Parts: sequence; structure tokens; C-alpha cells
Amino acid sequence: MNDSRLTLPANLSDTRTDPVPAAPAAPADRGRASNPLLTIGRILAYAVIAVIIGFLLFLTVGPLVFPYKALVVYSGSMEPTIPVGSVVILTPVQAGDVHVNDVITFQRPDNRAELVTHRVIAIETGPQGKAFVTKGDANNSADAWRVPAVGSGWRYRANIPDVGYLLAWLQSPLGRILFLIVPAAALGLLTLYELWAPRRTQRSG
Repeated sequence: MNDSRLTLPANLSDTRTDPVPAAPAAPADRGRASNPLLTIGRILAYAVIAVIIGFLLFLTVGPLVFPYKALVVYSGSMEPTIPVGSVVILTPVQAGDVHVNDVITFQRPDNRAELVTHRVIAIETGPQGKAFVTKGDANNSADAWRVPAVGSGWRYRANIPDVGYLLAWLQSPLGRILFLIVPAAALGLLTLYELWAPRRTQRSG
């Protein structure tokens, strides 16, 4: 009788399988993992730039959108409460809500092109109605004028020392240009660094 047994080819008879070796970690990943300070530095840089831009927008653009004003103080009549070069933050107030000892900003009665920030030291009632008697904290006597206590105005809320010099410079033509260019250039450099740093790390790895 013929032998009908079948034999498998040699290349199919061995059914053993070897485990697939794990792929090595990418050099760029190792580089990033070994440099956490770079990541922290980038985050801090972005945060600092964002804070600076937000602060400048608060002083320049915010008053155009929200109900407050930011004005630069050029004289020392309210020192030491408000130093020269400060930026004062003002909010709207009705004349009837102004009280003695409040600090208000108003148009100077004898020169309406000039804004004055002084303290209310008294409220008088005369033939023309109620009026505020004002005085600068650094002055020895009250102002010669009287501010009509009608309508609405601005009341002092806070001041930011020395920032007025920066704000005045930003309002110059050169300052406005740099205000747009410098933040944009800084963000552009950080973006380029983000794109270039992984490639550099991979080459060095």
C-alpha cells in the first residue's frame, strides 16, 4: 500500500513566533523630557507678555469700551496721595453721590480744556445752587473756583505710580509703533523657537 501521509514544507512546520521589539523612544521626546526648564521658561515668557499686553490694553483701550477713565497726573497738587507721573483710575459718579473728602476729576471752571483732580472739602449752596469746594492735598488753601454740583462726573478710585510716564510715551508716534511691533515680534520669535527647538533636539539626539 502506498503511504498517504502528508508532510508539511519545512518553512511551514515551525510555528514559533518571536516578539516584536518595542520601537525606541523618539529622540525629540527624550530631549523634551530632559529639559523641563525650557517648557517652564516658555510658559513664563508667554505669561509675562500676556500680562504686559493686557495691562497696556487696560490703560489705553479699556476706557474706550468700559465705564472708567485712566488719566496721567502731571502736577503734584495731590501729593502724597497721588504722586506726579501716576495714572489715576476714575469711575462715573452722579453729583448727588459725591461727599466731602471724595476726590473728583472735573473741568477747571476758568479753563475747561484742563482737567483737575482735587479733593472735595466742602459743599456750598449759593445763588447758582450747590457747588463743590475743592483743594489739592499739597496746597495750603482751597481752590479759588467752585465746581457746580450738577450732572455727572468722575470720582477717583485708585492710582498706579510712575506708569503715567510710560503711558504718555506710548501716546507718542514712536510709542504707538513700538507698542504694536514689540509684542508681535516677541510672539513671532517664540513661535519660531517652538518650531525650531524640536528639530534641533532631534539632531542633537
